[in-house]
Order: sequence, then structure tokens, then C-alpha cells
Amino acid sequence: MSMATAAEQQRSPAWLSRAGIERAFNLDLTRGRAFALLALAFVASRVPWIDNGYGTKPDAWRIALSGYWLWDKHEFYPSRLPGYPIPEFSYALVIKGGWLATNSLTIAVSLLGLWFFTNIVREVRLPSPALVVVGFAFQPLLWINSMNTMDYAWALTFILGAYYFLLRGNIFLAGLMLGLAVASRIPSSAFLLPYCIYVWRSGRRGELRGFVVSVVAVAVIAFSPIMWRYGPSFLNFYDASVGYRDVVRLVAKDAFGLAGTMALGLGILVSLPRFVKLPRDVMRDRDVMVWALAVVLIICVFLRLPHEAAYLIPLFPFGFLLIGRYFRTGVLACVIAVMLFAGFVDFTTTNHKVGLSSVRHLRVGQGMLLSNRNTMRSQLAYTHRIEAMDVPANSTVIIGFSYPQFAVLNRNRMELGLVRKDKSSISQLTDMGKAVDTERRVTYVWLYDYADFMRALGSGPIYYTLDGGRSTLALYHYRPGLLGMPPHQVHLIDFGTAPSGEQDTAGGGRQER
Repeated sequence: MSMATAAEQQRSPAWLSRAGIERAFNLDLTRGRAFALLALAFVASRVPWIDNGYGTKPDAWRIALSGYWLWDKHEFYPSRLPGYPIPEFSYALVIKGGWLATNSLTIAVSLLGLWFFTNIVREVRLPSPALVVVGFAFQPLLWINSMNTMDYAWALTFILGAYYFLLRGNIFLAGLMLGLAVASRIPSSAFLLPYCIYVWRSGRRGELRGFVVSVVAVAVIAFSPIMWRYGPSFLNFYDASVGYRDVVRLVAKDAFGLAGTMALGLGILVSLPRFVKLPRDVMRDRDVMVWALAVVLIICVFLRLPHEAAYLIPLFPFGFLLIGRYFRTGVLACVIAVMLFAGFVDFTTTNHKVGLSSVRHLRVGQGMLLSNRNTMRSQLAYTHRIEAMDVPANSTVIIGFSYPQFAVLNRNRMELGLVRKDKSSISQLTDMGKAVDTERRVTYVWLYDYADFMRALGSGPIYYTLDGGRSTLALYHYRPGLLGMPPHQVHLIDFGTAPSGEQDTAGGGRQER
């Protein structure tokens, strides 16, 4: 070693040396003090974000509305079919504390999931375990969904809990956990296949029946209030085709961020010589089999209904386990670093189409975390603009996307009810919901089908937002603006922006007839 090199090492902190970095990557984060510090960082990184609302998706506000409805009217309606009973009933317990309480509950559930994952990484003896755990803890999509009022983190935590107890040899608790996962999100039932194969390959075939029965029993008990109300129709869900370009955009932009997607793709390309061993390892190693099969199954489930990038969330821990095993440490560190950084700064494009034109419009902008926060704030501002509108008595306002948020925010000053009960409706409280300002005699709804629209038109003027008009055309195949009947008229509300804050105008930002 040269004198210059020795002097340089003396000036550098020990943890910045190669040996120091390797020790950091190999830390056992399951130990008390180490996990306590990780948990503190996990919670502290979430708390500043949780006071912006229940979430950016209408489903988050639907869950909140379901909880308030249960307290106020003593009736349980699932936020949307087929129902998500474990998170819905749990959120209802704390809903009186508002979004600070429900989002904090999600953080607590997600922290339990992190504990499971950290212990799983130890049990399967991955190289660089601390690096894999940190990547999982702060991946942007998981970060966002660990601090909103949604059901994704619940299902993920129970899926991880089931795998952890399988590793520990406790088949009963594994079945209980997977049953809770199914009762949080029905697609979690896909994990029954890899977990059953794991039990089989563990030489415990006699316990398979008990495992499956415990999963089914927990799920049936949890879903019983919904099945009692809806019968077999509770399995209804929103089903609509999605173009492949939208699927590519969801995966590339909303799951990993554009920079994260490129880094991950490059990491897989560089690591292909190591992935050659994967088929052989699947046959020899039951854990690798679980990881690979879980990734394949979740991709298949997602492609069947690719509406949200968050549907891919159950894939992430098993994907991290795979890259943790097959990426070299340096490649893994670079990919995780880019992925986490993309939560704050990422490539964006003004062209939302997928193609070469999108590449030409790429620029550096906000990452997923900052964009998610700004979207929530823009949605709240949009809803407050609707609240502030001065419309004549006996009017009906078709809000569209913002109705769940509007109903929750105005539940104390308006009378919430149902246009009618319809078991075929995906979300009874919002699709068929109404918020009535009894003092001003104004009714607010999400959408009206043609028959309800014509009945409302006979009572007074109708106002509709751009989003409400587009959604009405897509779902009910008529244009509200073409159905004005004197003396009652139909008016378009054009704020010039969509609920997300993006420019969206059909009339220069004015309210027009």
C-alpha cells in the first residue's frame, strides 16, 4: 500500500471504506437496536406526508365514507365490491380521528410488514440483507401506499406474515395470515398455490388440508357481512379493458418511476448470466420457487385487470428477494439507489402517449412521492371549488371523480343518502350516493344513468364537470350537454383543470351552458 493511499484512508471515515460499506450492507436488521433505528426512520419518513387527505384515489375516500356511514347510520356497505373487510372494519374503528388516524394505522400495519420482511431476509440468508431491506422499506410505490387509507399495505403485510410463518414451520399461523390477506384483498388468494407447494416440498403434506381450511375459514368469516347483504353478487368488480400502452405507462412510470424502471432493466440485463441459474434453483430450492412463482402469478393477475400500478404491490418483496440473490452487490446498490431517488426526482414527459414522441419530451421533474403529495393537494383544492359554487335552488351537480372526497368533507353539513339501492353497483355509497344541501336544496352526485338524469332534469337545472361528462359518456353512453330541456337547462362546469390539477379545459376555464 502506498503512503498516499494509507493517508487517504486515514482521512476517510471508516464507514466510507469498502469494508465499512460491506459491513453496513450485511447488517442484521432484525436485532433489537438495529430494527428500532430502521423502524424510527420508516415512521419518521412517513409522518410528514399523512396530513394531506386519505389518498389520491377515490377508493381511499370510499373507504373513509364506508367507515363514517357505519358510525352514523349503523349500516355497513363495503367501499366497493367485492369488499375489503379487514382494512374496512379496522379503518372504521379509528375513522373519527380523520385521515391522521387512518393513515397512521396504515403506517403501523406497514411497519409490521417490514418486520416480517426483515426476518424473511434473515431466514433465507440473502447476501447484503440490509441493502435489500432498505430498498423494500423506501421503494416509492410502497412508500406511498404505506401512508394512505387503502388496503394494499394490509394485504402485503399478511402475505409476508404467511410466508414468514411458513419459514418458521408454523403452518396454522401461516394459514391464518393468508386468510387475513385474502380478506384484505381477494387477489391475495393467488398465493395459495406457491404456499401450498412450499408446504408440500417441506415434507408436511399431511398439514396441507389444515392450511387450506384455515385460509378459507378466515376469509369466509371476514366476508360474511358482505355476503349476507349481497349474496353471490358480492363478487362483482369493476371490469374494463385497458390498452397495452396504458399498461406500459403504469408499469414504467407509476410502479418504479422512469429512472427506476431503466435502472432495474439495466440491472437485469447485466445480471442475465446469473439469472441463467434461476430455473435450476426453482427446482432445487423451495424458497426460490415461491419467489419466482409469486412474481409470475402477480404479473398474470395484474395483466387481467391492469387498472392501477398498486395492483403489483404483492410482487415487490419477492422481486427484491430475487434481485437480492441474483444481482451482484454493486449492481443491486446502484439499482436501489436510483429507484429510491426516483421517488423525489425523476424523468417526466408532457406527452402521456407511449412511443418515441414521449422520449423526445422527457425532462427532469418531480418523482412519485412529490407528485403524489401535489396531486392530493390539487384534488382538495378542486373539491373546495365545487363547494364554493353558487348554483340555484333545486339544482343537481354531477361531480364525477371528486364525489367520494366531496361527500366525506361535507358529511357534517349535508345529508348523505342513496339515489336508490342497487346491488349491481360496484360502490353503493358513491356510485348510487348523493349529498344533499338541504338549506340550499342542491343535490350532488357522482354520475347519473340516463333515467335518473331525466328525472333530475324535470326538477331543476343540472350542472356537470368535465370529468362527470366524460365518465357519463363512457359508462352510460349519453352526453349530458345534449339533453337540455327548457325551461331547465344543463350547464358545463369548466374550471380549466382536472381534479389532479393538470390542465383540462373545454371552454377556457369558465362555467358555460
